[in-house]
Amino acid sequence: MAGLILSWRFNRSRVFFVITILGISQYVLTGFTPAGLDKQFYYNTVFSLISVLIPVNILFFSRLKERGIFSAWGLLSFGFIFLQFFYIALIVVTRDLDLIAPVSQMLLPFNHALFTDFLNLPQISVILIAFTGLLLIIKQFNNASHLYNALLCVLLASAAALHFRSIPAAIPVFFSASGIILIITILQDSYSMAYLDELTGIPGRRALREELLKLSGNYVIAMLDIDFFKKFNDTYGHDVGDDVLKLVASVMQNVGGGGKPFRYGGEEFTVVFPGKSANEAVSCLEDLREKIAQTGFTPQNKDKKKKCAAKQLFVTISIGLAEKNKKNKTPDQVIKSADNALYRAKKKGRNCVSK
Repeated sequence: MAGLILSWRFNRSRVFFVITILGISQYVLTGFTPAGLDKQFYYNTVFSLISVLIPVNILFFSRLKERGIFSAWGLLSFGFIFLQFFYIALIVVTRDLDLIAPVSQMLLPFNHALFTDFLNLPQISVILIAFTGLLLIIKQFNNASHLYNALLCVLLASAAALHFRSIPAAIPVFFSASGIILIITILQDSYSMAYLDELTGIPGRRALREELLKLSGNYVIAMLDIDFFKKFNDTYGHDVGDDVLKLVASVMQNVGGGGKPFRYGGEEFTVVFPGKSANEAVSCLEDLREKIAQTGFTPQNKDKKKKCAAKQLFVTISIGLAEKNKKNKTPDQVIKSADNALYRAKKKGRNCVSK
């Protein structure tokens, strides 16, 4: 229930519907006792179908976009889930074995002991679990996301629950663990939305503000600005401009001296050096400036109206830094002083560091 409430409040529809599937599956496997029905037939039928529907649903919802829970798309998802369990109920009530035939069908030309003795799952279920797991790994490799990692863990936990179903606590324990994993994913996504810049992936303005509150003793704050960024955008298009921001941010993540990079806004970035002096930070910032200047990239421009040469492009940055001293006693004062130093770096001709 906690997972459903959190996913609803944070508009995580994919997590909401996966938790719904897991909750209903656990109920029909352990919490529901049919009256007037053959219990063994009911249990075997439900187990076989659930072992197939769980990987199918994880695969299905992993490929959807976040389009709301009680929107038109959300209602279609509810309908999709309802049809699945209506299908299960229809088989249980009518005892029509032809309806369950696709689940028990042999997809491979042999019934290897891997399926029957070790995994204790229908052959089609094992194949779907393996296929879904592989696709989740590929999606995580191509586009890293907390959700894909979580769904892979949920897939494996669900498979373990079904495999060890003869142990009374197996299904509740593994399904509950799956719910906890998905709750953690919601919290991780919420943290990322609040503290990480969506475009560049590095901490944003809110994270910077909280970092400034932690500072004590000596520290240095550097303000960085991409040279001629507006001209770059006008020439090559905003998609290429976004690529430039990502490039600069990726190089900044490896800044030395214990520096912590943040996106300040627009084409401006900030690096905080706790416990450092200006002289100690300068060499690290010079290295950073040189690395950015030497890192080229070939733009992939999606804006066909902007002609972009198929060659490597290079950008430079200007940097201004300031340290805490008798004149600049607060982080805001240090930032203002670093901004003034950045202005001086621009006046000097850009692509340089100024104190």
